[in-house]
Amino acid sequence: MSFHAPRPVGSGKQYAVRRVRDGVPRDLSDFADQTSFVVDVDGEDYRVCGPGVEADGHVRVFEKDQQGYGKDIRVWTVRRSVGGDHFIAEHTVT
Repeated sequence: MSFHAPRPVGSGKQYAVRRVRDGVPRDLSDFADQTSFVVDVDGEDYRVCGPGVEADGHVRVFEKDQQGYGKDIRVWTVRRSVGGDHFIAEHTVT
């Protein structure tokens, strides 16, 4: 059985992160390891679940099914915003 992403998102577009693991994101490490976070896509919540790998100043999250497992659906890059007051996630083409 395959899982399809619930809605399209723009590649290279930055989306504001609303929550990570059902809380307010405080540190980049909140997105590492098995994680889930919610981004604002056109005013609606979009939940991303999957493993996150911390790298130099960002975390790459490999979006999976709604439980965070299975085949990769998308890859997201999460980092602090330019001002540093919130986090942004961007769908990246690998």
